[in-house]
Amino acid sequence: MDYPIILAPLSEEDGGGFVGLVPDLPGCMSDGETAEEALANTQQAILEWIDTARRRDLPLPVPGSSVRRARREKERLVADLKDLAGNLDQIECRVDELERVLREVEQRLDHEEEWARFAEITVLPVRSAKPLKGSA
Repeated sequence: MDYPIILAPLSEEDGGGFVGLVPDLPGCMSDGETAEEALANTQQAILEWIDTARRRDLPLPVPGSSVRRARREKERLVADLKDLAGNLDQIECRVDELERVLREVEQRLDHEEEWARFAEITVLPVRSAKPLKGSA
């Protein structure tokens, strides 16, 4: 099987050399002093990973499956962003309305005593209703 391998240099802090990673096989990696050694060691790690998976009756990922999975995830994220962008005007209107209501509530809370006094002095006297003509 032809699994893609990613080779990357290691920093001196990490001991130098190179690391080989196999994105399709979780946890499958190796390293080496040179890129060639890291590649050979990683190819051996792939064989050991596959052997272990077979002995445990685990399914073998298809080579390149991590790339396809990443592509699907990217497509999903792009679609979500497009949906969000399409609803942006609607979202902005709602945010504007929420901000307006919040300012109104803050204003009322800031002037609660004044509102209470206003309510007391603006109470209209209740008049008794006159019976309508023809009603009992």
